[in-house]
Amino acid sequence: MARAASNRLSPPERLARLTGSPLPLLQSGMGGVAQARLAAAVAEAGAVGMIGLYRHTPDEIRELLAEATRLTDRPIGVNFVPFVLSEDELEARLAVVLEAARRPLVTFFGLPTLRLLRHAAANGTCGVQVGSLEEAEEAFSGGADFVVLQTSRAGGHHLGTLDYETALAAFPTSRLAGRLVLLSGGIATPRDVSDAMAAGFAGVLCGTVFAAAAESQAHPDYKAMIVRSQPGDTVITDAFSIGWHSHRHRVIRNRSCDRSEPAGIIGSTSYFGKRYPILRYSVAVPTAATEGAVAEMALYCGTSCAGVSAVEPARDIVARLACGL
Repeated sequence: MARAASNRLSPPERLARLTGSPLPLLQSGMGGVAQARLAAAVAEAGAVGMIGLYRHTPDEIRELLAEATRLTDRPIGVNFVPFVLSEDELEARLAVVLEAARRPLVTFFGLPTLRLLRHAAANGTCGVQVGSLEEAEEAFSGGADFVVLQTSRAGGHHLGTLDYETALAAFPTSRLAGRLVLLSGGIATPRDVSDAMAAGFAGVLCGTVFAAAAESQAHPDYKAMIVRSQPGDTVITDAFSIGWHSHRHRVIRNRSCDRSEPAGIIGSTSYFGKRYPILRYSVAVPTAATEGAVAEMALYCGTSCAGVSAVEPARDIVARLACGL
């Protein structure tokens, strides 16, 4: 009977039951800027907050999860990037998250190995971000509870070349219609949200709008550049590849995009008490702890910058987006 009742729910309602959050809105787990404070603020506003994990050590992950727990008692998730860790390294970090909560929310940016995907799905709620409908089917076959379909409007690293309009048009008649698939890339306004929901998506995932949030760990100058930028100021490039060379990405165009400068040190940042140099063309995003030539670093930004007019609290961003539901 419970399964029959679940099948009568709409995709957004099924997603809410899975995530424990009332709104079918996910904040992207952006490495560096999506830390505990942002994830907790988004969760408190009724959406799904995510902590972005890049190459964090197990101890750093424990510290981030503990901080989030102090800030909110609402469920939050984490995001892993399989491309930058070996399977053993990813498994060790996944174990920390699975131990921290009874049914943790774990997402992957890109498909992990089938073994790890099945392990995560068996022990928590599991989502996978992909760049095509074919990869979405593969993720579901591996046990994913939901899938995020990324389009080329997205800021940051791209998993494919799927056009936003194509995704909206193709999804309603695809084999994935009715499944828990969220849309990402260029989502900034209530109209963007309503368009995705009208096409049958279970929800949306947003990155750029939350990168510019007051609680984001992004550098203030970086936030200001997002606010000032329009879609035409962004470019898809592979210029920033030190630390992650396998994908292209959308950034705010700057002098580093021309790739005419030597890859020397242009700044530094502090994280968990340690200081790290930042090379030109590094994938490192400028955070509040970054010093140096911030304007020449990797300024990940999607076309949704068109809908960002100010640095504002995450609760206001969530409330505005929720008007499209």
